[in-house]
Amino acid sequence: MSWAFTLETFIYLVIGSGIGTIGTFAVQKILEHRLKKKLHRFSKLYSDKIEVIRNLYRLLIRAEKALEIFMSQGEPIDFDKKAEFKKDTLDIINEFINYFEENEIIFDIDSASLVTEIIDMIKKSKEVQNRAKIFESERGSDIWEKAISEKQELLGKVVRIEIPKLKRKLKEEFQKKYQLLTN
Repeated sequence: MSWAFTLETFIYLVIGSGIGTIGTFAVQKILEHRLKKKLHRFSKLYSDKIEVIRNLYRLLIRAEKALEIFMSQGEPIDFDKKAEFKKDTLDIINEFINYFEENEIIFDIDSASLVTEIIDMIKKSKEVQNRAKIFESERGSDIWEKAISEKQELLGKVVRIEIPKLKRKLKEEFQKKYQLLTN
């Protein structure tokens, strides 16, 4: 049995090689397309997640400032302006809480726990503020003094110490996880 190299054999080799090359090229293009699609989807999800984090942090800053003003007697004296001020302040605080609740699914457990802790402190602060407002008509009484004292203590502890501490931890966690800081 001899291996004679004929024109027919040569043609079969060329055709087989061409088909193999075309097949390899087609498979490569299909895989590249799928990879690009997945990378685009990942990139979009990552980008969207960073945008949600950025917006949440912006709302947290606004809520923190609003809560401090709300708790520190920095509100107007005029009744109508006071009611508008309270509504605006609570709207800012509630916007932060609602935004987090609507987007909580994208946060990992540690980040969600920090934000939930902040929200719990905000809710407690709102309750104490409302209690102090209830006893406003009894200004000077022991019950009013107790409510104001509790409010001022909470203002010092929660608004000026705990929330900024949690905010720093949250900021550091986001910066580390998403490499938001450049080296």
